[in-house]
Amino acid sequence: MSNNHDNKPIILVVEDEQIVALDITRTLESLGYTVLPPVESGEKALEVISAHSLDLVLLDVKLKGELDGIDTARQLRRRFSIPFIFLSTFSDEDTLSRAKKTEPYGYITKSSHQNDLHSMIEMALYRHKMELKARKNEEILSITLKSINDAVIGATLDGTIISWNKGAEKIFGYTEEEVRGKNLLLLTPPFYPNELPDILDKIGENIEVEHYETVRQTKSGEVINISLKINPIRGLMNEVTGVSLIARDITAKKQLEREILEISEKERRRIGKDLHDNLGQNLTGISLQLKLLENMLQEAECPEEVESARRIQDMVNQSIKQTRNLAKNLLTVTLENQGLSVALKELTLQIESLYNCTIECTTDLKNDITDGTMATQLYHIAQEAITNAKRHGDAQKVEVLLKEEDSEYFLQVRDNGKGIERHESQGLGLKIMEFRSNIINGRLSIYDNEHQGTTVICRVPKFQ
Repeated sequence: MSNNHDNKPIILVVEDEQIVALDITRTLESLGYTVLPPVESGEKALEVISAHSLDLVLLDVKLKGELDGIDTARQLRRRFSIPFIFLSTFSDEDTLSRAKKTEPYGYITKSSHQNDLHSMIEMALYRHKMELKARKNEEILSITLKSINDAVIGATLDGTIISWNKGAEKIFGYTEEEVRGKNLLLLTPPFYPNELPDILDKIGENIEVEHYETVRQTKSGEVINISLKINPIRGLMNEVTGVSLIARDITAKKQLEREILEISEKERRRIGKDLHDNLGQNLTGISLQLKLLENMLQEAECPEEVESARRIQDMVNQSIKQTRNLAKNLLTVTLENQGLSVALKELTLQIESLYNCTIECTTDLKNDITDGTMATQLYHIAQEAITNAKRHGDAQKVEVLLKEEDSEYFLQVRDNGKGIERHESQGLGLKIMEFRSNIINGRLSIYDNEHQGTTVICRVPKFQ
């Protein structure tokens, strides 16, 4: 747009009939526009446009010289960002068809009323202003997308990639040219269950998908942990036409979490060993001393004191039993020595005895889980879910299922309790289960039906 002092739009008339050109110039000036001296050819028009800052060109379709109006319009489109309106004595279909291909901002006959000309010019100027504004916004968005480190990917609802920023190129190693038109499945490791089709279906049905963590594969074959957020892209009628995915590489963060959890497990085992070897042995020693004291009091014929010694000994023996149970939970010796299947069955028997409820444990594995981190986290997820079912759901029956599928392990804990009560302590337990699931790249789902029990499911890729 021009920057003249009175902000009047500057217009150039390109017309090879001098009388018509002067008439149009006077009309435009009477409407309040600034008009440059008219020119009679396309070649002259391009020279003037190159030398001046213009807002609009009124262009005759039929011009003398090598460049007619339509040829000149093509040059304007290719070389300059200036709107143009065709002027013509003709309005036949052939001329209109040729003119439309140059995408003019308007088409008006020379015999039109000045009000029609005025309206056409104002609409063209406004449209061009909006296009410049949209272009500027697109440039800002493009610069923003290029500058951020997160991967920002656009895709259709069937997963076809339609946009790919520099962050995606940096994280996944593919250029936009390599992935455009391909499916997002390209980024899913072959061993990992592809959860994206289900998620894209939900997006298409206007079901909100929460932010979640998963794994993806780079061009080099490296499997990385990513944090993923998927949002719908909506069309003019508010219908979902595609999705935008924002992914962040959290591989380093996940590795740190694993290391922290491993340290936590080591500390857990140390505390369990101390409970068993130190506190447990000390309490056992106290129990034996109390037995000796009881015998001495019996010999001294002190019945009241004998009864007191027995009560204290019973309390100490109960503490010994609790200490052993705590040590057993912390040490998970069975898990380390015999595997997850045996450890889960032992865990369910222990909790069944402790809480006086029915727990069924079914395992169906070709080979027991040997990955120490995976086995440990699945064990504690099951432990937390079973404990929650009894403590917070008042369940009388709990079913535990661990099975092996083609590409993943499936752990399910289902109870018949009253459902999850979302109080603070329970919320912490759920967060811990989610954290443990994320550590092993699992997907944790919790289905809660009030007065009908709770189902906790954790799916974990077999190969990591």
